[in-house]
Amino acid sequence: MSESVHGREVVALLAAKAAGMDQVTLLALIEQEYPLDLFHTCKVKGMDKNQILTNMMTKGRIVELNGVLTAQTSCGCKNK
Repeated sequence: MSESVHGREVVALLAAKAAGMDQVTLLALIEQEYPLDLFHTCKVKGMDKNQILTNMMTKGRIVELNGVLTAQTSCGCKNK
C-alpha cells in the first residue's frame, strides 16, 4: 500500500467488530491492516494512527463507553 488511507476505513475496520474493542487493540489492528501509518480525512492530511483515531473520536465517528470503542456508521463525510 503506497497511499494514505481515509478515516472512514478505520471506522469500517472497527464497525466489522460488532462488540467493539479497547483502544490498544484497535491501534494494533490499524497497524496490522495499514502498516504505512498514513491517514487522512476530507479536510486533514498526513495523520498517523493515533491522530486519525483522535480525529474520528472528536467527530463522533468512533465513541468510547466504559473503555470500549465502537463505530458510529450513521454519520460521516459525504464524499464516499
